[in-house]
Amino acid sequence: MNDAEAIKLAKNGREDGFKAIFASHGAFLYTHALRILKDRQTAEDAVQETFSAAFRSIESFRGDAKLRTWLYQILYHRALRLAERRQPALPINEETAGDSDQGTRNVELKSDTEQILDQLSERDRAVLLLTYWDDLPLREVARLLEISENNAKVILFRARNRFASLWSAEAATAKEVKNHEM
Repeated sequence: MNDAEAIKLAKNGREDGFKAIFASHGAFLYTHALRILKDRQTAEDAVQETFSAAFRSIESFRGDAKLRTWLYQILYHRALRLAERRQPALPINEETAGDSDQGTRNVELKSDTEQILDQLSERDRAVLLLTYWDDLPLREVARLLEISENNAKVILFRARNRFASLWSAEAATAKEVKNHEM
């Protein structure tokens, strides 16, 4: 079932419309909630609150944006509100990708990337992830974050520069540590 059919059913109060919306967008929203909140339980709460709010206000969905964009916008605001209310959580344990050197390096790269992303502001991280992880055009990123497209471009430019400088600093530190070990 496509989004248009699911929305029509949901607006008519049909449970199968709501189920289809959840099935299509639940994992996407959970992934982003987890990236913002870094805690599985809180991310699940954010997704649940998002769908509850969306289903209560499904009648107000006009279709100006994609359904996923509308849902993400709700999630983003709920996740930020939840993040403000909670204590810092322990980081999520990474699962290793096997014993191969390449698998180990991939896990290290992912961990390094996440550590650097964690040093960025919520807004910078969101713009980078939406642009590069989700491959959304800046027009959609701007709409999701409720900023102008020009502002999104500026934030993306600055966020890329911050990420690059943090990445370079991390690489220099790792090289220095490696040289001391020899």
